[in-house]
Amino acid sequence: MKIKAFTILELLVVIAILGIFTVVAYPNISKWITDREVKSETYKFVGEINSMKAKVTSGEYALGMIHFTTPNFQNANIKKYFMSTEDFVFNYSGGNATWPHCDYNTGNQRYQSDGAVTSETIRHWPNVHMCVSKNGTKKGVLNQKNPDTGQARSLSRVIFCSVSNSSTSGSKRCNDSNKIDNRYMVTWDQFINLKVYKYNLKKDKWCNGNQCRSYSEFN
Repeated sequence: MKIKAFTILELLVVIAILGIFTVVAYPNISKWITDREVKSETYKFVGEINSMKAKVTSGEYALGMIHFTTPNFQNANIKKYFMSTEDFVFNYSGGNATWPHCDYNTGNQRYQSDGAVTSETIRHWPNVHMCVSKNGTKKGVLNQKNPDTGQARSLSRVIFCSVSNSSTSGSKRCNDSNKIDNRYMVTWDQFINLKVYKYNLKKDKWCNGNQCRSYSEFN
């Protein structure tokens, strides 16, 4: 039986094809993997927010507060707090009864800790907090415009970036204006209705499904 082997020329052609494939495909594969990591970690934080919202809605907590701390450091992180009914009455009695805001400073208002969550693969920006109340009467800072309604100062947001292609300063600093890939933005209103946007570098727009918006629409 005659066995046919590869010739040196055939092997060189195969090696060349593999080399071309690596050069062309690897950046796209690497980008896809990074995007999957950022998306997965973003939705992990979204899950934590929704869990807090469920505890407030069910009456387990009278109010919840989530604080995105230390922006642009190596790891995205949140600290979670809640008020019992007793805490809520203590904080919002007398002259504070109609005060619409909650404070992220636990030294100014009485909270109890509900733990913290940290990610090793993404960082966030800015330092921002949200308040979770049953009817949306207690609010964190809402400085952004809602592009769906045109209402000013009715949204807040946090930006998530990959640690691998962002930095803590300079042109690759994780924020809303530097044009770096693999970013996600989560917005919320006073009722903690969440919306997740992915940044499209080619369009320079933030996309939710097929709907893409320039960042100026949020300002």
